Amino acid sequence: MIKDLDQIFKETNLYKAKYIYIYSDFRYFFEFYKKKSRKKVDELLELFTKKGITILVPSFTYTTNGNFYLNKTKSKVGFLANYLLQNKKIKSCRSEHPLFSFISIGKNSKIVKKIGKAAFGKNSLHARLYGKKCLFLYFFRNLEDGNTLVHHIEFICKANYRFEKKFSTKVYNGKKYIGKNYSAYLKKNVSDKRYFFNFKKVLKKLVNKKYILMNKFKKSQIAVLDYDNFYNDLKKLYKLDNKIFVNCK
Repeated sequence: MIKDLDQIFKETNLYKAKYIYIYSDFRYFFEFYKKKSRKKVDELLELFTKKGITILVPSFTYTTNGNFYLNKTKSKVGFLANYLLQNKKIKSCRSEHPLFSFISIGKNSKIVKKIGKAAFGKNSLHARLYGKKCLFLYFFRNLEDGNTLVHHIEFICKANYRFEKKFSTKVYNGKKYIGKNYSAYLKKNVSDKRYFFNFKKVLKKLVNKKYILMNKFKKSQIAVLDYDNFYNDLKKLYKLDNKIFVNCK
């Protein structure tokens, strides 16, 4: 499988990126590699890191109170972030946001450090990656599952169905206290189904864009998206229709 993936990554120009932001689902990968699966994960990551590419992975914990520890609070969004967090052989960095943190490895991994307190604000990772030769990699994960870049677009465009909320969660790096009052852009009415996230409308508009490269891989798929083009199009779509990211019309 690794050789096949390497070929797909070459064909989609993934190796030309400086940063790769990964959304992943490793279940199919582990079905294929039932033995020495962790070693194969390392080989997969090295396809990028040995070429000087920095990998970025969501490690969201949604820690809305109490304490958040950079080095040990587990991610609630998948295998890869926790694997990197717990793997002492791989040098990684983690951003300080207690709800929406990111883990990075590779040459420019410090891009996640000293992040802004607003999860989707002007000094968030989403803002920092613009213009930095970044690509999204959907690794055995459907595009329909969405993308948190949407919330950054909602923030900068001041979506009227969301508001900025601060949290008293205390952030620590080991025993060192970092700070508190980090914030996130949340829905005003969490039970109103009209404002539930809906990415299907976006995909209908963008599915034929040349910068979205889809690859069927056996029972699953791999997709590669150019970060800047996707960012620009999301912003344009929102300005044309400020309900494009939610259920209501």
